[in-house]
Amino acid sequence: MNTLELNELDMNISNGNHLNILDLPNEILFIIFKKLNMVDVLYSLMDVTQRFDQLVFDPFYIRNLNMTSMTMKSFYDRTYSIVNQVLDGICKNILPRIYDQVNELVIEQYSMERVLHTVNSPQLYSLTLMDFPEEVLLNYLASNTILRKLLIEQITCLKIDVQDKPTEPPPETLGVMFALILSLCKRLIKLSFCQLFHRSTLCTFELSSTNFKSSNLTALKINVKTFDDCLYLLDGRFNCLSTLIIGVQIISYTSGTIDNTKKLPKLKHFSLTSYRHLFVCDNLIIPLLQRMINLEELILYLSIIRSNKNYIDGS
Repeated sequence: MNTLELNELDMNISNGNHLNILDLPNEILFIIFKKLNMVDVLYSLMDVTQRFDQLVFDPFYIRNLNMTSMTMKSFYDRTYSIVNQVLDGICKNILPRIYDQVNELVIEQYSMERVLHTVNSPQLYSLTLMDFPEEVLLNYLASNTILRKLLIEQITCLKIDVQDKPTEPPPETLGVMFALILSLCKRLIKLSFCQLFHRSTLCTFELSSTNFKSSNLTALKINVKTFDDCLYLLDGRFNCLSTLIIGVQIISYTSGTIDNTKKLPKLKHFSLTSYRHLFVCDNLIIPLLQRMINLEELILYLSIIRSNKNYIDGS
């Protein structure tokens, strides 16, 4: 909307004229739609008017389909599922119209199977699995034929959000899930395996495990428990990795069994976050950074306790 249109709109409002939402230009309506929950927009405005149909089914709008609706009971108690009536309407009346235009899909556990079984999305390449209990997600990854086929043949960008629980999930469950994802997703380029918002579940690995790797993965975002886990991810298993965003719960020791000297020439972007006080920066962090010989972007969120003024390069 240009300045003249804004002035005319202000004048109409000041004169007490009644405005209809359809009087707004498409650009403003798109801005409004993007501020609203996508499920609500699709379900509520479909077939209301021909213009609304053209807007809500615009390819640039529906190509990123978010099938979640967050309900917040408190900051630490959120659900993302949509009610059955709305889900039925979308699966019956909307998905068949847009299935071949969806590039990115955000979905939660209660609607995933229904949505994936309703239509095949041949242009889908990005998938976000939101708020899944680790046991449920592991079962889907191991046995759901449609999801496995999608991961094997189409998905290049995958985001995993493991549901928070009062007790942490067994580390081996997350490790198995991580390995299974990498073995399934033959085309995977970007993987985010961490928790959103207040999530704090950590992924840990058995250092003796050698059953997963990827020659395609270029970007990884993950939360882990120890610095050994960080070194484990950089031991050569991901030889095309150029971006690593990692949160480490504890940086206080290393087993010493993992090589922290091999150069990482392909790593260009590195972010390391740890909220606990760190006393071993010289022995652990600096050798790791020195391996990144072609680094272009470095982000460190660390609480370093030092007794001298020297930092990374000794100056």
